[in-house]
Amino acid sequence: MDATDEPPRLLVLNACDTLDGASAILPAVPVVIAMSDAVLDTAAIVFAQQFYAAVASGQSVGSALKQARVRIEAAVIDKTASELPQHISRDDIDIDTLVLVRSVAEV
Repeated sequence: MDATDEPPRLLVLNACDTLDGASAILPAVPVVIAMSDAVLDTAAIVFAQQFYAAVASGQSVGSALKQARVRIEAAVIDKTASELPQHISRDDIDIDTLVLVRSVAEV
């Protein structure tokens, strides 16, 4: 993934037990969001909908992750599901200030 002109700044692994081994991706991608255990399809769908909507609206990756966790907790009967999406990042990256989408006025 780092063999591109503009390597990705974020990789989302929205599947069961993807957090294990995700650190191996950090040399190529500075932030990885992955699931720390088995995840129900419903929780994965709710996570993706909210996370990507928040990122697309200009929220930081950290805020988008928090919003997605809240939506999972509200939508899924298994309340521990909101703890499944986790992130790992390089030491020099702060996900609370990492914004991937900027409005035209900001560019």
